[in-house]
Amino acid sequence: MHDQEQVGEIKVAGVILAAGAASRMGQPKLLLPWQGQALIRQAVITAQMAGLDPIVVVTGAAAQEMQAALNGLDVQLAHNPDWFSGQSSSVRVGIRALPEVTQAAIFLLGDQPFVTAELLQALVSEFAKSRPTILAPFVGEKRSNPVLFGRSVFEAMCGLQGDAGARSLFGQYPPSRMPWPDERLLFDVDTPEDYQKLIGG
Repeated sequence: MHDQEQVGEIKVAGVILAAGAASRMGQPKLLLPWQGQALIRQAVITAQMAGLDPIVVVTGAAAQEMQAALNGLDVQLAHNPDWFSGQSSSVRVGIRALPEVTQAAIFLLGDQPFVTAELLQALVSEFAKSRPTILAPFVGEKRSNPVLFGRSVFEAMCGLQGDAGARSLFGQYPPSRMPWPDERLLFDVDTPEDYQKLIGG
């Protein structure tokens, strides 16, 4: 329970970017089922288990279907009408949906099925200890998502343009590293082949 109490003290939100059209998949990939429920629902439940609050889901291309997939969950939906202009527009919508008491936000992509509550709690605990501006999990030398952003960069995040999303800030604010041992964190579902690997494995 210690991690959950820390989350309560320092107010870390979860923002799940779910606005894209998933063109490489040919359908909204976050609605694909895994272990009995849509990937987007899995992502929200994982964020809830980690104690993130609030949890904001930024919708766009398939907003009504996303809403239906999340029915019954305590989640805040924030629609991005400009989702087609790139990920930075969804980052802006997510940041603007957060309350003023939020001290940091973990940005999740929803297509990483091996993100666990333990990983999210580890990010929160590290933020509570060392207060990095940006904190990212690293599997060996490879940076992965989800990434935690402190409130001090929220304004800069709202000024981003195009499809690079918040990665554009990493040159100016190099992410602090949090080592993570599970290589499956690097797996994401971008193509039909990826999805076959997921359900086949």
